[in-house]
Amino acid sequence: MRSLSKILTVLVLGCLCSYSQTKEDVVAKINGEAILRSELDKAESAIVEQYSELSPDFLTNSDSKKQIKKMAFDKIESETLIKQEAAKLNIKVSEREIDNGISEIKSRFSIDSKGNRLNEQQTEKYFMEELKRQNISFDEFRARIRKDLMARKLIDQTIKPKINPPNHEELKKFYDNLMLVVNGDTQSLKASKEEMEDYLNIANKLKEMFSERIRLRHILIKPQSQDLASKTKAFEKAKNIRQKLLKGEDFEEIAQKESEDKESAKRGGDIGYAIKGMLPEQMEKTAFSINPGEISDIIETPFGYHIIQVTEKKIAQKIKFELVKDDISNIMMQQKFADELQKYVEELKKKAKIEIFDPSLK
Repeated sequence: MRSLSKILTVLVLGCLCSYSQTKEDVVAKINGEAILRSELDKAESAIVEQYSELSPDFLTNSDSKKQIKKMAFDKIESETLIKQEAAKLNIKVSEREIDNGISEIKSRFSIDSKGNRLNEQQTEKYFMEELKRQNISFDEFRARIRKDLMARKLIDQTIKPKINPPNHEELKKFYDNLMLVVNGDTQSLKASKEEMEDYLNIANKLKEMFSERIRLRHILIKPQSQDLASKTKAFEKAKNIRQKLLKGEDFEEIAQKESEDKESAKRGGDIGYAIKGMLPEQMEKTAFSINPGEISDIIETPFGYHIIQVTEKKIAQKIKFELVKDDISNIMMQQKFADELQKYVEELKKKAKIEIFDPSLK
C-alpha cells in the first residue's frame, strides 16, 4: 500500500502525546536518542485507527500486525531524524510561534464530551490535567512544541518547494484510471500492485461519497437480558417513546435522555450518513424507505429496539471530473509530498546511527 503507508509516516506535529518519565523498555536508539515501547504502541494504535477508516480490509491480513509495527517504527524514526536535523541546523522559532502552537493544542480541550464549548478557565484546567496525567511539566511540553515547530519549518524549507500542483493532463489521467476501477475494469489499468491498491481505496471512497445516502438519528432501547419479560419491557418503553415523538416531542431531546446508545445520544441520536450495506438489514430497509422527518415503526435488531428518523436524503450522483478534480489534486499532492519526504528521510538515515533492540523491528 504505497501512498497510504507513506502518507501515514508523514510528520504529524503539534499533538499532545504521552511522554512518560517512568523507566520503560527501550526498543531502539536513533543517534543515541531512546525510543520507548510506549511511543511505539501509541504510534501503532494511531495507524490501526487510520486503516480502520481508510482500508479496513488490510487489518484482516495475516501479517498486518507485523506491517503496522514496522510502519509505526518508520514513522517514529522519520519524526526523530527530522527533529534532530532541525536542531542541528538551528532552525529558528519565535516565542510567539510557540505560544500560538500551544494555543492551537489547548483549543482541542475547549469542547466537552457533549459538544458544549468551555470557557477559557475550564479549557486551561482540562489541558493542565492532561499534562499531569501524562506526567509532563508545562516547560517540558513547551520545549517539545519548539522541536515540533522547528521540524515543521525544516519541512517547509526543504520539501514543500519541490512539490508542484499536478497539471490538467495529470489530473485527467488519474481520473480516467480511477473511473476504470470505479466501473470494475481493473484489467485495462496498467498499474503496479501498490498503485492498484491506492486506486481501489480511493475508488471505494468516491463510490461512498456519490452513492445514495441518508443521514439519520436513532433512539435505542436495550432489553436487560434476552428473556421474554425483559424484551417485552424494553419494547413497551420504545413504544411509549414513539408515541411521544408522534405527538410532536423533540427527537433530539428524547434521544439525549432515553437512548441507550450513549455515544450518539450526546448528539441527539445522530449517527451520521449511511449508504446501503452499512446498517443492520432490518434498519436499512426502513431507513431507505421512509421520508425525511418521518418517525419509523419500532425496529428490532440484535442490539435492541430502534426508533429512527431520517434527517436528510441525497440521491446517487455521477462521478464527474469537475466535481472531483480538486480532491484528486489534493491526493496527488499528498503522494508527491510523501515521496519527497521519504527521499529526504532516507538521506538522513544514511548518516544516522540507528540501534534496534526489539527483534520484531528487525
